[in-house]
Amino acid sequence: MNVALAGGSTVRIPHGWGYVYREGSILSSDGHCRPFDHRANGTTVGSGAGVVVLKRLSDALADRDRIDAVLLGSAVNNDGASKVGYTAPSVVGQSRVIAAALATAGVSPASIGAIEAHGTGTQLGDPIADRRADQGVRRRLGPVGALPDQLGEVEHRPHLDSAAGVASLIKAVLQLKHGELVPNVGFEEPNLEIDFAATPFRVPVTGTTWKSNGAPRRIGVSSFGFGGTNVYAVLEEAPRPLPPPRARSQVITSPPVTQPALRRA
Repeated sequence: MNVALAGGSTVRIPHGWGYVYREGSILSSDGHCRPFDHRANGTTVGSGAGVVVLKRLSDALADRDRIDAVLLGSAVNNDGASKVGYTAPSVVGQSRVIAAALATAGVSPASIGAIEAHGTGTQLGDPIADRRADQGVRRRLGPVGALPDQLGEVEHRPHLDSAAGVASLIKAVLQLKHGELVPNVGFEEPNLEIDFAATPFRVPVTGTTWKSNGAPRRIGVSSFGFGGTNVYAVLEEAPRPLPPPRARSQVITSPPVTQPALRRA
């Protein structure tokens, strides 16, 4: 059996500690992480962990495993040498990794029905996230979400740091599995630096049934880290499970029903 476990974790000890805000840093001044929103002013810190089970699709189908989604392809690059700073995002490097993942998956940008963005809730990062996704998956109207908007309490939605990538992947898998797009509950109005009208994206604010046009549903997942490492994955809804094997019929013959015959049988 060829099975792999993949995941990430961030555990901050002791629990419950905050951070010291410094003007100009990536951290939020009020402890809120609001991806794509006009009130966004930085990210926050949190703890979390996630693990997924990976297996070849052909093996999983043959073994009749439960399949929640299919990883069609992924790509990774690093654009650290071309950035103005360690924490600064880059449109070029991140749009290239999206294009590479789509090529590896062998699907067209128009087939991607939703985007799970790496929403940090920063004034600089979110507009870059929108532009790089627009370059990679343009001309396709679809919802864009970010995990921090579904985590934690209303007054504190954390970014999970090293666990953010796998957590976003799990969220994308669940949306494919249940055929529903979850809302960005902390979103009110767009970041003034993001012209959503000029992009193919929208931010859902209510739960939405993910309707299928007959083709498999697909979602793109972004994970971008400090220093220039960029990762993108393309997921597809799981195929329908194979029907159970047909029961083999067997004829059992019996002698005449008499006590001696039954004893011999």
